[in-house]
Amino acid sequence: MPNSSQLPPDDKQEANPPLVLFYHRHRRVFATSLDARLEIGRQRSSEPPPACRQERSDSARVILAPLDDVDVSRSHLELRLITGGQGDKEHIEVVNLSRTQPVRLDSDQMIAPGKKTVAAIPLLLQFSSYAVRVEPPEEEELKLQALPERTLVPGRQSIESGLGRLNIDTMDERLLLRWLETVLGVFQSAASSQDFPLQAAKALVKIVGLDAAAMLECDAEGRWKTAALYSASQDHDEQTWIPSQTLLAEVRKEKRTFRHVPGNVPDTAQSLQNVSALVSAPILDGEGNVIGALYGDRRSGGPTGSDSNIAVPDITLFEAKLVEVLASGIAAGLARVKEQKAALAARVQLEQFVTPKIANQLELDPQLLEGRDAVITVVFADIRGFSSISERLGPERTMAWIQDTMEVLSNCVLNCDGTLVDFVGDELMAMWGAPLSQADHAELACRAAYEMLNALPEISHRWQKELGTSIELGIGINSGVARVGNTGSRQRLKYGPLGDTVNVASRVQGATKYLGADCLFTASTLAAFSTKPERRRLARVQVVNIEQPIDIYQLACNPSDDWETLRTRYEAALTALESQNVGSAKELATRLAADFPGDLPTAALLRRLNSPQQEDEERTTDTSIWCLPGK
Repeated sequence: MPNSSQLPPDDKQEANPPLVLFYHRHRRVFATSLDARLEIGRQRSSEPPPACRQERSDSARVILAPLDDVDVSRSHLELRLITGGQGDKEHIEVVNLSRTQPVRLDSDQMIAPGKKTVAAIPLLLQFSSYAVRVEPPEEEELKLQALPERTLVPGRQSIESGLGRLNIDTMDERLLLRWLETVLGVFQSAASSQDFPLQAAKALVKIVGLDAAAMLECDAEGRWKTAALYSASQDHDEQTWIPSQTLLAEVRKEKRTFRHVPGNVPDTAQSLQNVSALVSAPILDGEGNVIGALYGDRRSGGPTGSDSNIAVPDITLFEAKLVEVLASGIAAGLARVKEQKAALAARVQLEQFVTPKIANQLELDPQLLEGRDAVITVVFADIRGFSSISERLGPERTMAWIQDTMEVLSNCVLNCDGTLVDFVGDELMAMWGAPLSQADHAELACRAAYEMLNALPEISHRWQKELGTSIELGIGINSGVARVGNTGSRQRLKYGPLGDTVNVASRVQGATKYLGADCLFTASTLAAFSTKPERRRLARVQVVNIEQPIDIYQLACNPSDDWETLRTRYEAALTALESQNVGSAKELATRLAADFPGDLPTAALLRRLNSPQQEDEERTTDTSIWCLPGK
């Protein structure tokens, strides 16, 4: 055997490295890949219990023996895959790190404490009651056979293109029925149970008679993870079992079922490893992508893994087809689970914006989300003085304050069967009349506005110490025909309206700043009422980017005892102005302002009458229309 000093010092990097199998008293306890320099030894007090692998920056450590097994050194062996050596075989540098214990190499060589040597793969190392096998990469061993048909994608199966007819004329009917019952049980668990990966693995062992089986998951990069493993004799677990990466790579690439049936195996190889027949079937999603696999093996020596009475194992074409049937059932079950999760996520998203009642209707009739014309009422609610408040609070507290406020306002909308459309900074948008038709859409919208305004004192009280002022809203309401539907994307639903009805509602909300009222609605909204609300007409206005003048009304949410007097006198002054009788309008508005000094719409009317712009309008334009200076 060559001296290690004659070999290159660099580790050989392998895309598919050799396997290292660890045994204690002839029972496999761990398995890993020789993909880095590997130190093997006894547990240290700061380390987890065996058997396990811990990664280091330039190597890895396998904790093989427990803390109290003093026959094994804390650092007992080191394995390193190297280049060079004789022939085409890969070689391993073996270092005995123990100071006192020799290590047996195969059956005829001892490695003294502190010594090293180089050996060709495969090799067997023994010390104390432990053994370590190093086996060659599996590409040298596997000869894969594919089933003739490709695995079918869930939802695309048909009677004509099924798996093909199996010859079961000579089969035991009772056995076939038990198989079918087991398969159906797996299919049902895939749709209703969280442990269906384990159920699928158990079914493979039970139906096909394999020694071990597993369900694996595959991510988008092709990395495989064991979701569940089941062994007939319980002699394997996820720590000791390694699936064939070659087989799995072929399954993922070809999207079909493959099996490996070993041929005649040399005696030397039989003495070093359990020869296995392998089978794996892909689990596909609805688009035909491989998202997992069912995998099973049948080993020489029977389920115990014993080397006595070895027979070359086999997996028949019929058995491989059974594996594929189970995999197809799992795929269908996973597809149902995915659909259920997607439906639940969509329902959760819907219920953030609409009431559960409306969400139910949308589930029953998804076409309601498609674009259509509907008669609706739109509400815009804007927080007054947001910029100055946010500057005072800072970003963190502003976020908390706006979330608290918007949550309260949103509940007012949902409590009145409205649909939340959007949040834009300090503004909320909602609508009534879609996705479901509502005969009382105008009344519901105004009721929500009423609830919003009445909720402000409580919010202001919670934030009084930090804000130092009360919270105020400007609410604009308009009704009419709009195009409603999903104005967002498939990834993020945004159900809402588009059109002039929406634009007018937004402008009416802006008009609250000029007319001195916290809630305004239009004549089209008033016309939609069956029972007219308490209101007063404040003005006919011309707003930015809207061609037709708009009659605007103030919604009296909490009218005072002298509300009727105030309304009558204000509308008298407004009528005088609109009748070109500006002098009379000024006189009426002046007396009204003196009698109701706290009425902001009256103050706004008086400012309008006394503005230079109004004097120009008296000479050149219709005084019945107020051209608002901004949005």
